[in-house]
Amino acid sequence: MDNLITSLESKLSTGARILVSPEAPDFKASMERWSNLDVKVPFAIVQPTEERDIVATVQAALQAGIPFVPASGGHSPWSTIGQEGVIIDLSRYKGVSVDTSSYEATVKGGALMKELQTTLHPYKRFTAVGNGNTVGVIPYYLGGGISIYTPLIGYGSENIISAKLVTANGELVTASATENSELLWALRGAGQFFGLVTELTIKTYPYSLLGNDDGQRMCGSYIFLPDKIDEVCAALEKIFEEDQYATAGHFMVVQAPPEMKAQMLLVAPQVFCSSAEAAKLFQPLVDIGPLQQGLFPSTFDKHSDQLDWVCTKGDFKRFTQNGLLGGWNRDHFKKLVQLHAELAEKRPDAARSGYTVEWHSPCKAQREPESSFGNEKVDFWLNVLSWYTDAASHEFVAAMDKKAQDATRVGTHEADFVSYTNCSREDPLKYRYKGAERIAKLKALKKQYDPTGVFTQQLL
Repeated sequence: MDNLITSLESKLSTGARILVSPEAPDFKASMERWSNLDVKVPFAIVQPTEERDIVATVQAALQAGIPFVPASGGHSPWSTIGQEGVIIDLSRYKGVSVDTSSYEATVKGGALMKELQTTLHPYKRFTAVGNGNTVGVIPYYLGGGISIYTPLIGYGSENIISAKLVTANGELVTASATENSELLWALRGAGQFFGLVTELTIKTYPYSLLGNDDGQRMCGSYIFLPDKIDEVCAALEKIFEEDQYATAGHFMVVQAPPEMKAQMLLVAPQVFCSSAEAAKLFQPLVDIGPLQQGLFPSTFDKHSDQLDWVCTKGDFKRFTQNGLLGGWNRDHFKKLVQLHAELAEKRPDAARSGYTVEWHSPCKAQREPESSFGNEKVDFWLNVLSWYTDAASHEFVAAMDKKAQDATRVGTHEADFVSYTNCSREDPLKYRYKGAERIAKLKALKKQYDPTGVFTQQLL
């Protein structure tokens, strides 16, 4: 390992850094993660500032037989490794640029969602983004890219135009429609298993597609006690059936503030239309008499600002996301309410956890050719945010997470189980990638580009 560090010191650019002291402030800052669950301390952290630094680090690690993992936003549970390996921290190699002739955006290394949003905003352009300002853009796109904008432009992975990546033999290659096109197909949904992606070029779209020139959508927030669940479900089901406007949103069960000592139902719908049209669409929720309510605009550059509290680093967190091919089911959601109540009662330190059904109206845009992600038919997702502070709660919280997943799969044939690839590497491949042909193609490409499993043993 010391030989690796010595070798890199002479190869990296002057701005790059190698961190080896776990007690040093820079090392500690690099190690901060969205979740402390299963966080490990590496032998060293390499912080490249140029693409050639990334290539040199991968090549040196391969030559020395030392494992490594990349890290960008720190939300991934797989961006950590123990003393046997090295973290390639991309936070100092990042950036977003826009080609004004095509309005394609090129995203480098560790660029985060907020940086993508604010870069595109002056051009009055948008694209798929996740619900967290500090989420890494590249890993989000590679793993699928579920988005509030899915009804308009499809998933993030469908909007990848090309990529540059360091492969398992240390070579920097380009994947595009004309160069390594089969690899591009794999990157659109399974890219984390085929190399270290240094750069993505993605599609962007004019704000006019949103119905305005400001990048605006209308967001609502409506809070109810659980005894209103049937009325809320009935009102939401009308919104789900809306076909005039593109809608998306979250229906969640969460713990009320401590002084209330109760659960609450939070409906957070979003729609691409005027404020007057949104008010009319959401009026059935208002008629129920929510404890709190609000209707407000949000622009693309501020897409996730209201969710910054969820991006807080530290504590123990896990995010699970399953596709619901069977669609919305009121009884399943009622079961989630029961399970969440049990979780909060038996593990008070996990009261910040939330069980959510996320929906998107069907995408009306012409979709890209089938990607390796392959979940174009999924419009409803189960989101389980497990958030707790006591290590003694690990097993119980994980068991409740599994019960929530099982509850929303009741009555669904196993062939239709969907696990979001950005959240699970334990679930069977047939849950994460739908169809035997898709899985066979991914496995064949994995053997071609990473036969020894440099980038995990997944697909081998």
